[in-house]
Amino acid sequence: MFQTLTISRTEYEAMLQHLHDAFPLEGCGIMGGAEGRVQRLYEIENSLHSPVAYEMEPYQQMRAMLDLEDAGMEMVAIYHSHPTGPQTPSPTDVAQAYYPDAAQVIVSLADRRRPSVRAFTIRDGHINEIVLKIV
Repeated sequence: MFQTLTISRTEYEAMLQHLHDAFPLEGCGIMGGAEGRVQRLYEIENSLHSPVAYEMEPYQQMRAMLDLEDAGMEMVAIYHSHPTGPQTPSPTDVAQAYYPDAAQVIVSLADRRRPSVRAFTIRDGHINEIVLKIV
């Protein structure tokens, strides 16, 4: 498992824009790439349309995962926002960490002018913060 998630400034800004556009609801998406380096960003609809929870729209999620497979990439991270909440994984995030090999990027929009963005791995209920490197 990688200890650094690397993302380009362009993809980082696109993720933030997507999550700002979803506000006040949680936004979510997938980051594809290899070895901890993000190469593609997939914006996925939050089918719950909720400010406190998300669930990826299944068809969009499956299309993104098939596209990654076709491109020879893997899902390196899942991202979502906490519109007014903490910058750390919630108990629900921990319970629903179905992809332990993918990082979890959480964006707190409590201060919308200065979002807080952090990355974690969640495996067997254990949370470990990893480095998020923007290049």
